[in-house]
Amino acid sequence: MKKTILLSISLLIMNFVTSQNINTYLDKYKLYPNMISQHPDGEWFLSTKPIESGTPELVKITPVSRTEAKIDTLDYGFYLNISKLSNDGDHLLYAFADTIQDVRKTYMRPYKNGELGEPTDFRAFTGLESLTYFMIDKDDNVYFYSYSKSPKGIYRVLKQEDGKYSEAELLIPKRPDLVPFSPLFLDDETMLMAIHGEEDQSTNGIYVSIKKNNTWKKPVKMEDMPYGWSLGFDKNGHVIYINAKTRRIERYSQNTIRKAIDKTI
Repeated sequence: MKKTILLSISLLIMNFVTSQNINTYLDKYKLYPNMISQHPDGEWFLSTKPIESGTPELVKITPVSRTEAKIDTLDYGFYLNISKLSNDGDHLLYAFADTIQDVRKTYMRPYKNGELGEPTDFRAFTGLESLTYFMIDKDDNVYFYSYSKSPKGIYRVLKQEDGKYSEAELLIPKRPDLVPFSPLFLDDETMLMAIHGEEDQSTNGIYVSIKKNNTWKKPVKMEDMPYGWSLGFDKNGHVIYINAKTRRIERYSQNTIRKAIDKTI
């Protein structure tokens, strides 16, 4: 019990000390994030909305000092509520609602030297009907939750040598009252994810799944981590995500995460 309490306290202290800067910006500029990414060079991309309005926007935050930042609104569509940088920062994948055509669209743009390149219609390119709360690894493989496939769950498409993508492969299925989304791979055999319930909200949390014998095991809840989503890495390789209750950023070192996983499984 003493060891468990000490681990919980260390999680809270480390998270508080290292996550102050981005949360300072969120407070100062009154932003309410739904998705967040940080580029290895330090700039942040958020699908967010000003607290005063109800329309999510895609914004780029470039730190100027510990308390000041440059805010750029990226006008790439209406209702930009989902976005994610690739883990190496070379691409941005984002989704928005097209209210004129009444469809949701998803685009991939290269990102280099602080500039975003021309978009590729990712749904048309891959043939996917739906993907959301996604992750892009350094090889541009995409992991996502799909609500149009059967079964629903976390899928992946692999980028091939010809630049095209493979057929979607199911990794973690939706289970009764356990909806997995927002995956993050710590390594080839360890996946973090957010899970929420449909009726029983007590199941909400951050979960971990381990791959054994080429199969992903049923995710297990990590009790010391508050529920949230948009899991990713910051520029220092720490795990970050949005706390569902506070809408502020949680941040944990990978060493701390590994210790919590060892205690969980």
